[in-house]
Amino acid sequence: MYPELLRIGNFTISSYGVMVALAFLVAYWLSSLEFKRRRLDERLLGNFLIAAMVGGIVGAKIVYLLENVTFSEFMKEPLKYILARGGLTYLGGLLGAALLMWFIAYRSKMSFWTLGDAVAPGLAIAYTIARVGCFLVGDDYGVASNLPWAMAFPKGLPPTDDRVHPTQIYEIILMGALFIYLWRIRKKEAPTGWLFSIFLILAGLERFIVEFVRATTPSPIPHLSLAQLMSIVMVIIGIIKLIQIHRLKVN
Repeated sequence: MYPELLRIGNFTISSYGVMVALAFLVAYWLSSLEFKRRRLDERLLGNFLIAAMVGGIVGAKIVYLLENVTFSEFMKEPLKYILARGGLTYLGGLLGAALLMWFIAYRSKMSFWTLGDAVAPGLAIAYTIARVGCFLVGDDYGVASNLPWAMAFPKGLPPTDDRVHPTQIYEIILMGALFIYLWRIRKKEAPTGWLFSIFLILAGLERFIVEFVRATTPSPIPHLSLAQLMSIVMVIIGIIKLIQIHRLKVN
C-alpha cells in the first residue's frame, strides 16, 4: 500500500488523489478523440469535463456519506468526513456526473445519448484507473477470505489485519476488460445510445456481482446492498434503451 506519494510538512499528495486526477485526464483525452471522430463540437468537451469533475466528486462524496456515516456523526465533524482521503463512491460519482452532463447537454441542444456514446470508453477506463487508487490507499476492499490471493490492508480505510478479498483488483480487471471491449466496438455502425447502453448494462452487472464479496452498505431490501440497487437501475436503463433502439429498427 502507498497511501501517500509525497509529504512536505503538512502537505501531502495521496496516491488516490493522483489516480483520480489521472482518471479524469485519460477520460478527457479519449473522449476528445471520440468527439473528433464523431464530428461533435469539441468546444463543449471542456464544459462536460468540468461538469463530470464537479458532479462526479460531489455525487461520489454524498453517496459515500449516506452509505457510511450517520447524520449525527456527520454533524459533529462535517469537515472531517468531507475532506477525508478516499471516501468517494463510484456509482454516486457516475450519477452526479451524469446529471450535470445531462444539464449541459440539454442547454447545448445535444442528445445525452450521443454524449454517452462518445464518453463511454472514457468512463470505463476512468473507473479502472480510479480503482488502482482505491487499492493503493486501501479503500473499498472486500469481506474476509482464505483464498490464496486474499490480503490485509493494515493502513487501509478503515484498516484491517484480516485477509480479505482485494475487490479493487477484481474491478480493475473487469472494468479494464470492459474498456477494451467498448474501444474495439465503438466504430460499429449503430443507432445513437447503443454503446452507452452496453456500458450501463455491463458496468452495472460488474458492480452487482462484485458487491457480493465487498464490505458494503445494506439496502432496505434484504441481501442486497445500496450499490446493487443502483446497479440494477443502470442495467434497467440500458436494457430499456436497447429495446427502444430495436423497436425503431424494426419499424
